[in-house]
Order: sequence, then C-alpha cells, then structure tokens
Amino acid sequence: MPFDINRFHAEKRYLNTAPVSELMGDLGFLARFDTEIEALRNKWRGRASVATWCSVGLFVVLLIIVFGRSGEEDSGGLEKGWAVWGLTLVLAVGLHLRANKYSRQDLENRRYDLLSQLLLRLRRDIEPDEPVTLALDFRAVDHADKLTGKGRAGRWTTNDFEDPWMSLQARLRDGTHLKLSMEEWLQKRSRTKVNARGKHKTKRKQKSATFLQAQLRVKPERHPELASMQDAARKAVRLPPKVLLSKLDVSEDRLSLRARMESDWVAVPTDSASSPDATRTCLMMLLSLYQVLNHSNARQGKKLPARASS
Repeated sequence: MPFDINRFHAEKRYLNTAPVSELMGDLGFLARFDTEIEALRNKWRGRASVATWCSVGLFVVLLIIVFGRSGEEDSGGLEKGWAVWGLTLVLAVGLHLRANKYSRQDLENRRYDLLSQLLLRLRRDIEPDEPVTLALDFRAVDHADKLTGKGRAGRWTTNDFEDPWMSLQARLRDGTHLKLSMEEWLQKRSRTKVNARGKHKTKRKQKSATFLQAQLRVKPERHPELASMQDAARKAVRLPPKVLLSKLDVSEDRLSLRARMESDWVAVPTDSASSPDATRTCLMMLLSLYQVLNHSNARQGKKLPARASS
C-alpha cells in the first residue's frame, strides 16, 4: 500500500505489513522527508534569529535616543521608531513559531536508521515476497499517552514513561518466526525547595534506559530438547560492551532474550562514538539465540545456518 504522508503527519506512527523491499522503500521516504523538514527548520530558525537580533538592536538604539534627548525635541520620529520596533518584534515571534512548527515535525533519525540497518541485514534470511510486520512510533518518549505512573522517590516527585516504539515480526526462510522489539524507559524527577528568602526553587533530573527484546518461535518437534537448555542458552549469550542481559526465557517452542543498554545508543556508529551500537546488539542477540537452536539439533546431526551475520 502507498505511504500515506498525511496520516503520518497527524499520528507520527507507522504500521505496515509488506515485503522487505516495500518497508525499506518507506523508510527511505521517511529519511528524505525528515531531511527536508530539518532543512526547513534550520532555514526558519536562521531567519528568526536575524529578526530577533534586529529587534534587540533597534530596542537598544531607541533607549539610547530616549535617554539622550531633551524634553523639547519632537517625538514624532521616535514614535515611528517604536512602531518599527514593534513590527520587527512581531516578525521575530512569527518566524520563531514557524520554526517551531517544523521542529515538531522533526523525527528522531536513529529510529528509522536502526530499522533500515536491520532490514538490510535480515533480508537475506526472509523470502522476497514474505510479509513482514513493522510498527514504529516517532512520538516523543515523554508523550502524554506514554505516561505509566506517578509517584515519589524519597523527596522527589516522579513521572514514569514507557515507550514501546518499535516492533518487527517476520517468518525466516527456515520457518522460524522472529520478533524484535525495542522500548525506551524514562523517569522524570522534580523537587521544589524554599530557600531562606522564601523563594521557591525547583530542581529537575531524569533517569532512562533502553530495552531490546529478541524472540524466536519454532516448532517443538524440530527442537525436542529445547526446553532443557536454559543453562546452555545463558552460556551462549554474547552481547556488546555496556549492554546487560536482563532476561532469558527458554521453553519448548520459543527462545526470548531481553537486554538493557543506555539511552544514548546509536544506529550507525562512527569511529569516535562511545555509545552502544543498537544494530550490532540486535544482531548479536539473534546470533546468540541461533547458537542455542544449533545446540538443540547437535544430537540429531543437524546444524542451522548462522543468521543475521554481523
């Protein structure tokens, strides 16, 4: 189905079930759309900045004139000056509002970059016509719909947000059902104190984390000893530095791995980047799960091909 940009504008969410090629095309469209929005935002920010400085400069000049003039001087020219300053101020405000409009439409680049990288790596393991379900949410982590609770932590008032912004589901060539998901967690804290002079001062801080989940669902008859391989599964898990194992479940028909990393992750790392690589983490999680499936088949003399090679 064609990409509905008007609906995306209103919802900032993407949901589609289609072959990998169509999903990658939509993600490419989103990237181009976001680049255009960023260019418009920067252009209007620049114009707003110029208008603001002109307004400030004119205001200073008018103040100098006001304090330097004598009482007998004609005030007609000064009134025109204030009128021009007022128009400049209104123009600056209007330009800032226009720039903010484009800022609200701006997308978080790493979200569509991550899915582009993952689909690029996984497409060799998915039949070309196989439908893949992809759901993305580009709304902010602290959007009102994502508030999950309010409370207190000591003297702090807390607001908790959970943002399950990504879900990818597909059937691989070997019949295994894959599900990848990602969730951002954010806790905002605030505390108000009254100082000795009676003034109220509010201090704010926040905590955050990112959780990735990888799941493989298989036919029990193909892996009859899978449920007894919890220990082997834990030994098979390999994760990048700064990424922690959060949960590991093994049952007769599925493997599930949950990992935690810092929220400053990147999708396309650079040589100087010290943040966690989310693309590599997802692929290593899948490789770890496939290692367990290979162990479960070892006694049957079968070996599954490595998937999602990094």
